[in-house]
Amino acid sequence: MSMTIAIIDDDKDLAELTAWEVEAAGYEPYLLEDNRRFHQVTDLVSLIRENSQYAVCDHRLMKSGFANFYGAELVANLYDLKIPSLLITQFTEMDTSFSIRKWRHKIPVLLSRDKADASSIAKGIEDCTLELSGKIPPTRKPRRTIVRITNIDEESGEVVVDAFVPAWNPHIAVRFPASLIPEDIRVTLAPDIRLFAHVNTGAEKSDDLYFEKFELAPKLNEDDGLA
Repeated sequence: MSMTIAIIDDDKDLAELTAWEVEAAGYEPYLLEDNRRFHQVTDLVSLIRENSQYAVCDHRLMKSGFANFYGAELVANLYDLKIPSLLITQFTEMDTSFSIRKWRHKIPVLLSRDKADASSIAKGIEDCTLELSGKIPPTRKPRRTIVRITNIDEESGEVVVDAFVPAWNPHIAVRFPASLIPEDIRVTLAPDIRLFAHVNTGAEKSDDLYFEKFELAPKLNEDDGLA
């Protein structure tokens, strides 16, 4: 039985380029019909499940009305169903801190478009399969750690947070959507507020960081020398 990878992309030419790389990696590509439109992520998930065992998804799927959700959300839904899936983006710098970070904990492999070749696709599918079987690499394992808020801003009409994760890198701020934080904690957000969160502090790049399970951390006592 051939192993099939569904290729989800709203750009026909890029979809066909990905299909060639998928074939070179030893898989059978499954391309969607040009005129398909998807209003619910569950509809596209069902189509993928019916026709393939894996998926390679572009992140921005809204052009020309192909879908009204991001590829990151699609990959996260496939992750819940244990369908190994890769996410590709041409807009790494713009998308990773916000529209991808929302679902990053369920995206084992993120590829920039220029790195999405036969070799990286084959390795990515293997890495996804391993994680879904419970073999989580050190770079993806979450650890409870301190997150220090440094700035609150707005991006694409939504509130975003800039923060430092000292256990990962005390010198590089990381941006993520405020919606990841429970509402009762979100209302207290301000610069220098400290939170606990589960973060994959073994990540090599900020693009790979994910955040979940936020809690308020106790305030530092000015008399203990740590404030």
